[in-house]
Amino acid sequence: MEDYINRVIRPLLRGDGGEIEYVSFDGETLRVTFRGECSFCPVVRRCLDWCEERIEKDVGKRVKISAEKKRPYFRDK
Repeated sequence: MEDYINRVIRPLLRGDGGEIEYVSFDGETLRVTFRGECSFCPVVRRCLDWCEERIEKDVGKRVKISAEKKRPYFRDK
């Protein structure tokens, strides 16, 4: 799953200034961290739904994605 995130999903999000990092996968739940533009996106749930559908289609596995948003340090103020 880590390879799939890095090879397929990450380049697509980077095209819009976003960043996704693989954290872990326990067979059902995929944990990721969103950074960059994704870290403050108001419609991130829509993106997560899209990622879940894409994984099911490409990998043949149903997963639930749990995401944490980490804002860049300069946006904390």
